[in-house]
Amino acid sequence: MTTTLGYTREDRIWIFVLFSLGGAILLGVTPWVAQWLADLPFVPFGDALSWMGGLDDPWMHVARPAVGLLLGLVLAVVVVEDEYRLEIGPDAVVITHGSDRRTLARSEITGVHRDGGKVHIDGREGRVLFAKKVEASKDAVREAFTAHGYPYESD
Repeated sequence: MTTTLGYTREDRIWIFVLFSLGGAILLGVTPWVAQWLADLPFVPFGDALSWMGGLDDPWMHVARPAVGLLLGLVLAVVVVEDEYRLEIGPDAVVITHGSDRRTLARSEITGVHRDGGKVHIDGREGRVLFAKKVEASKDAVREAFTAHGYPYESD
């Protein structure tokens, strides 16, 4: 039995939904916000903001949110593909990043600890086998490694 640390299926769905909706809303309201900012006397680049605020043709009411939606989806793909996922089993830890998979045999691992948001997996002779951010709480990381008997060194 393995324990997986990283984004869950629900997390990935929320990332896609929020990024795409956020992009659509952001580009949808850009002309109104730009025009409002251009009218404020203390905001620099008033002419450029007025120009952006003038981009308010009827067809752009559909085009801007559509482009924002696509940009949000692209950003969501980048975020999800850049994730590091750890599959912790009794005999090995499998690290997945995009389409790359790396297996660390249990015999290679001498210690596991957290430093900020990063999970550090140390090997023999002080070699760092893994030191990246993993989307999981401190408690989830500790539980995953200790449940499989790995030497976990953080509190």
